Amino acid sequence: MLKKTKSKVTPAKRIIELKHFSVKDLRLVNTDTGEDITQNVIDKIPDGVETVDFKFTFEIDDSDDV
Repeated sequence: MLKKTKSKVTPAKRIIELKHFSVKDLRLVNTDTGEDITQNVIDKIPDGVETVDFKFTFEIDDSDDV
């Protein structure tokens, strides 16, 4: 069986990883509304979790340094 697929291009990305941030000191604000959503997020975190990790992924232009 022969299959043809369209070509795919994965955009360049920049990834920033932040590890071991205190849940106790966490503060998250929705910049569109100004609402502090920290407690809503903390309520979703399982009991006993004291630190969290974040991973941010940004698509960047190929001309940017990676």
